[in-house]
Amino acid sequence: MSNSRVLIIGGTGLLGKALIDTCPISVDLSITYLRDCWQGVFRIPAYSLDVTNKEDLSRVFREARPTVVVHAGGMNSVDLAEQNQTIARLVNVDGTQNIIELCHQYHARMIYASSNAVYDGNHPPYSEDSIRLPVNYYGRLKVQAENLVMASGLDYIIVRAILMYGWHFPQSRPNWVTTWIRTLGERRPVLVVNDRYSQPLFAEDCAVVIWRAIERNRTDVYNVAGPDRLSLYEFAVQTAQVMELEEELIQPVASSYFSHIAPRPVDTSFTSLKVQAELGVLPRGVVTGLRYMKETRPLIGTGELQKGLYTL
Repeated sequence: MSNSRVLIIGGTGLLGKALIDTCPISVDLSITYLRDCWQGVFRIPAYSLDVTNKEDLSRVFREARPTVVVHAGGMNSVDLAEQNQTIARLVNVDGTQNIIELCHQYHARMIYASSNAVYDGNHPPYSEDSIRLPVNYYGRLKVQAENLVMASGLDYIIVRAILMYGWHFPQSRPNWVTTWIRTLGERRPVLVVNDRYSQPLFAEDCAVVIWRAIERNRTDVYNVAGPDRLSLYEFAVQTAQVMELEEELIQPVASSYFSHIAPRPVDTSFTSLKVQAELGVLPRGVVTGLRYMKETRPLIGTGELQKGLYTL
């Protein structure tokens, strides 16, 4: 991986931050962002980018000249994708095709960040070869994008991550853990479903899988998950316990309580044997990941992470 020029598309999201934080010193790294609030934040090369704009994308590739592209961007909210299907397809599918075309032009390898949403959740545990049968529109778009990558003729890696958590940039969308920390810290009640199961994955562990796969020059698909299978409610309780917050404020409810949101699969637990065997990565358990978050916790003021804390 020495002297690799790696471009992270979607570098301001949770996985993007984790990739930045774990980036090998030998990598020449650049990232993209979507919103103007990121201008001037980063000390590494950072480019404004709309993946649906081919001219915009060509400009970024021309300036970054990547040998490896990690596509971690897109519309990553399941509910937003369900409610805005035309835009979601433009971003998540057409945008991926645009990136593929530029990767061909620059002879760059492509790493695509996919999701457990490609599975129906009725036949766990899922391996890389399990049938993909999504239950919501977001999952269907992920399948379509995966198919484009697989058929592209590029050297590619597809990483299907599951329920990632960790500290995010102040301007970025929160994840379950940071949402619970903020809400419980304000002593407000939290309703959490107790009939949907997953294997929470610390974002930096997913990033390590990606760097290791790049280093070992793999062309393959990897399902990546933490070792602990939990309901979302159990995950919230463990978060409260580790972070020393009031778990009594967490109220379990059935998923039917949130009938207005997009459907979620019941249980998309993975088998992670392939990641362990081929890449030598064993993601940390929930308690270990949460304790690490507690030890590295950013300073929090009145609802906002301190300005400049994550300047790179």
